[in-house]
Amino acid sequence: MSRYLKLWTGIGLYVLVSGAACGETQKDPSAAGGGDPPALSQASPQQAAQMNPECRPIPVDGGGEGGEEGAGSGRPAVVLSPEQRFQDRQILLDFADQVVIPAYEQLVADTQALSQAIQAFVQDPNAQTLQAARQAWSVARITWEESEAFAFGPAAYLGLDADLDEWPLNEVEVLEVLNSGDPLTPETVAELESGQKGFHAVAFLLFGVDNNKSLQDFTERDREYLAALGPVLADTAAKLLKSWTEGVQGLPAFREEWVKAGEGSKSYLTLQAAAEEIAQGILGMLDELGKVKIGEAFAQQNPFLLESRFAHHSLPEFQANVRSVQYAYLGGFRDRKGRGLSQFVRDINPNLDSQIQSELQAAAAALQGIPAPIEKSLCDANARGSITAAMEKIEDAFDSFAQEVVPLLQ
Repeated sequence: MSRYLKLWTGIGLYVLVSGAACGETQKDPSAAGGGDPPALSQASPQQAAQMNPECRPIPVDGGGEGGEEGAGSGRPAVVLSPEQRFQDRQILLDFADQVVIPAYEQLVADTQALSQAIQAFVQDPNAQTLQAARQAWSVARITWEESEAFAFGPAAYLGLDADLDEWPLNEVEVLEVLNSGDPLTPETVAELESGQKGFHAVAFLLFGVDNNKSLQDFTERDREYLAALGPVLADTAAKLLKSWTEGVQGLPAFREEWVKAGEGSKSYLTLQAAAEEIAQGILGMLDELGKVKIGEAFAQQNPFLLESRFAHHSLPEFQANVRSVQYAYLGGFRDRKGRGLSQFVRDINPNLDSQIQSELQAAAAALQGIPAPIEKSLCDANARGSITAAMEKIEDAFDSFAQEVVPLLQ
């Protein structure tokens, strides 16, 4: 959950308010990237654990979702010659066709597989079907986390990011559903609050509070809720894909708005505005990963602040977040190949492109060095150095991108 909320006030314009001042981000479908850079979250890798020295899990209120806010460098724009300024439409085409749409196609396939695995478990609850459902959740979850660096556009303004990934989860809200006695069908669950129907609600029901739910712990109501959650999650993923490829709710396909940047797009008046949207997504992901997803839990020594604590799955997701940044920068999801911002940076400054790629690789390697699961190692004095090192490597990548790459697009 981010410290600051971005409120769109018009095309390319936004203001920032503290999360305490407003309960929910207000999004506008006509919003575009760009604008003044928002402030960064304040936790740092060097912040000492003071609030929870005993490393006790402290319950937290739910709300919020990540991956949709950017952060700028605060430095003046670099003056480039006209021929050097961003004008490579192929980068935008490949970002849509080789990054975003393939990621969402995979997410649709994985959430459908998860829904089917849940149905198999509900119909025949045994150790094998339970493990299969948990594994399917993990697969779908990684795919989603690999897309978080580009969770802008419809993911943000249609609230689909929140419906998939509202966190931290307020367990009380899920327990209210379980204890309500209300009918649990895909239709009724679809109308619930975001935190009661996304990945984390599924995880709470599948894994328990601390990855310790036994087969015998599942109630009939648990299984009924799970059976309704699976199709809703898959439908949300399908809506996200459709919002880019066909359009939903009377809105045009976002891909068309995207690729027409500077040529009739209402959301992106220039090619540079769209390119900066990619850059801001990258910055937002790196900032949230280092300062919030890891930083806040580490600073407060509170495992309950880790994003996927129910399944003890946070560390693989952090690694997936770095990959999402790499996909956005390089221009291809997983094995896809395309032109990315990397090519634009390389044409201007090959050394800078090499530096960015090296720093992202270093961040990924540092995350690999954290003992798994981080839900257990977060408060281990022996792991403190590796966790701090990972945050520092992420911060290095953030700083270089904010200070050296973003100004090339402004």
